[in-house]
Amino acid sequence: MSLLLEQGLPEQLCGVAIYPDFRNMIRFELALLDESLTDQDRALVGIDQLFGAPPPCGMEQAVQALLWFYLRGRGPTEGKGKAAARAYDFEQDAGRIYAAFLAAYGMDLTQVNYLHWWAFLALLEALPDTTQMGQIMAWRTIDLDSIKDKAARAHYAALKRQYAIKPRGARLSAVEDQEQRLRAKVAGRFEEARNYQRQT
Repeated sequence: MSLLLEQGLPEQLCGVAIYPDFRNMIRFELALLDESLTDQDRALVGIDQLFGAPPPCGMEQAVQALLWFYLRGRGPTEGKGKAAARAYDFEQDAGRIYAAFLAAYGMDLTQVNYLHWWAFLALLEALPDTTQMGQIMAWRTIDLDSIKDKAARAHYAALKRQYAIKPRGARLSAVEDQEQRLRAKVAGRFEEARNYQRQT
């Protein structure tokens, strides 16, 4: 479905009003990537975020409607040949996405009351290369096989590795390591302060 058609963006599914704000679908996408959840758990998260309660059409149709909406009215492989590389991650790239929307569109995503999921993704995918997020998405999705120059291919391969989306477990370990270093640093400062007080 086109953003530009007269009927506009979908605001109803299964005969009921939905909650199409981008934050709800971000929560659903994070659930899809959460390996601790079952498929049923993920579906329930998505239905809760989009509908608020199970719609009258039944769970099977509700899940189909959820996936249709999440994929913007397209099938999982529509418009794709081989599996496309992920361009963004809402956890790893949260700060970059925020900064890019602010720089490119003057839009503070923490202050936006409502932004339709489809509109949000259209803006995200159209971020210019003048933003760091726009550059990183281009590097992550570039087809290295299409680059004939060996030096250029090696350059972009290095960028793909540097900005690759990390597995969730690796990200959690990195956060825990950072937290431990911060705690150690704070504890060291407190110890310095106590020693200073003892000397005065």
